[in-house]
Amino acid sequence: MNQTNPEPETTSKPSALAQVVNLFVAPGQALDYARQKPGMWWLPLGIVLVLQAVMAVWVALTINIAAWRQMMVETAARANPEHAQQAIQMITQHGRSFLMFTMLAGLIGMVIIELLYALYLFLADKLFSADSRGFGQWFSFTAWTWLPVSLGIIASLIAWALSNKSGHLDQLDVTNLNTLFFHVKPGSHLFRVAQFSLLQFWVIGLTTYGLKRWRNHGTGKALAVALAPYVVIYAIMYFA
Repeated sequence: MNQTNPEPETTSKPSALAQVVNLFVAPGQALDYARQKPGMWWLPLGIVLVLQAVMAVWVALTINIAAWRQMMVETAARANPEHAQQAIQMITQHGRSFLMFTMLAGLIGMVIIELLYALYLFLADKLFSADSRGFGQWFSFTAWTWLPVSLGIIASLIAWALSNKSGHLDQLDVTNLNTLFFHVKPGSHLFRVAQFSLLQFWVIGLTTYGLKRWRNHGTGKALAVALAPYVVIYAIMYFA
């Protein structure tokens, strides 16, 4: 009687898309994946950028452009009377396209912010660790830990779908502290500080957890590294 050797068991590793889900339910696995596959940074960043682009185009095409134009003209005249005429002319002549361009520019802003944060983590790692990791790994780390931002964009899309499409874009970000709690008017120092999003607490928590997992930092040290850029930036925004 011939005996056949049993086939070896194969274990399938979670796919990249599965790691997107893992970031929210099992972040340790997703952060390990970010360390092992730094070249996959484009997936979490791409999700955020695609959602942001969809929101920019949808809002620009469906907004009550006359109401938005009037609101922006009044804001420009109030904020900077000396240079208001140039801004008013631009808004009046290129209302909808100007709005779409402005919102799409946020995509470039998001990429720049993540690049700068990754650079900061890279430099901090060189300072605190003898065996520092490369910039590519820290950019992968940043792209994955900032993925919760996508939930804020989804929330904004839902809010826009339920709105009357008026020109009040300051209510579009339903996760920032000003929309939820403070309701500070533009022009105040507190207005800029109050734009802090609740989801940034999630990002800071993931960054702290990731630094502990990647570099074996203590909780206090990891939290300090994660928080430092926010403290500096919001202090500048408040006192500037």
